[in-house]
Amino acid sequence: MSIFTEFSTIDSTGAGDGERIALRDLEGSVVVMVPEEYVAAVETINGTSDAVRVTIHNISGQKTYADQLLFARVIVNGLKGRIGEKVLGVVGKGASKPGKSAPWVINSATEAQAQAASEYMAAL
Repeated sequence: MSIFTEFSTIDSTGAGDGERIALRDLEGSVVVMVPEEYVAAVETINGTSDAVRVTIHNISGQKTYADQLLFARVIVNGLKGRIGEKVLGVVGKGASKPGKSAPWVINSATEAQAQAASEYMAAL
């Protein structure tokens, strides 16, 4: 029997207080993202973009951010089919294409990081 909480994972390379957190502030952090809703065609100042509404449990920072709207395309594509699941990973940057910035990605977590996530989630 495993002592780990069951998490979904994605490797995108292949607290309800209304506080917002930017992905750049989570870079390198172990997180558990719980996608709540896929939101297609959100109007933004930069045009129309798809998004996913998530709760982000920042394991590294020991803090939870509820009701976050993420627009990072690679992450949105990875999470939109996992509504309601706990997705474990490490926030990072992928490889950039010519003329484009590097995309935000969720990389695989280690067993030690998964253990830390299990402990944090169990304490909620």
